[in-house]
Amino acid sequence: MIKAVFCDVDNTLTSSKTRTIPASALEAIHKARKNGVKVFAATGRHTRTYEEGKILQGIALDGYVAVNGQLCYLPDDTIIHKAVLDPQDVIVVLRLAKELNFACCLVETDMIYLTAIDENVRSFHEMIKIPFPVVASAEGAEHRDVLSVAPYIDYETEELITPHLRNSEIVRFNPFNCDVIPRQGGKDVGMQAMLDYFDVPIEQAMAIGDGQNDISMLKAAGVGVAIGQCSPEVMAAADYHAPGADENGIRHTFEKFGII
Repeated sequence: MIKAVFCDVDNTLTSSKTRTIPASALEAIHKARKNGVKVFAATGRHTRTYEEGKILQGIALDGYVAVNGQLCYLPDDTIIHKAVLDPQDVIVVLRLAKELNFACCLVETDMIYLTAIDENVRSFHEMIKIPFPVVASAEGAEHRDVLSVAPYIDYETEELITPHLRNSEIVRFNPFNCDVIPRQGGKDVGMQAMLDYFDVPIEQAMAIGDGQNDISMLKAAGVGVAIGQCSPEVMAAADYHAPGADENGIRHTFEKFGII
């Protein structure tokens, strides 16, 4: 029996066409929670900031696994898990950003900001339909709690950066940027923190997602569901493949597994 569901946001909860959550998904989440099933957003987004989190405004959820699992909190803003980057890895990424001329987005506990705006930044924000964060200096960031750094780079540049990281790894869900997160982090770690808090065995958890950054939780959950258009790697990590958000994939999955 499924007692907790962790849903990715972009292209899982949201339509790839409208970037909004279909009514069928909203209804399914409401029914699931009424049936006693805990439902969480598990996203790369920094949902505690308005711009990143507004897509979830007005939706009743049991908690948020945000910033790829680095920040987990309850609806009342109680933080139950936080993991920060190795300061030396923050320094390395920012140094390479200057040397290789790419922009970064830094995510701290209650703020998110860009070091610059370039073509990859524009393409990413056009894709996800949210405003640009503020542009600010990253000076001194290594002395603060940085949850993740998102370099706006292609796959080739990603391969140049990876060997320089000491205690971090890179996850990605789109071609325009990636996320540098703690090596001992990830959505699966955030999911486990939530399950521990609510005393739910991981065998009774379902994870739903479509991107590379969802693979860890799809593998870890009792039931992993790949949704919509996914890479072979995501498909291989899942136990079931559901229709996309535009085909009422969340409702379909909840009905198939007896959640509603």
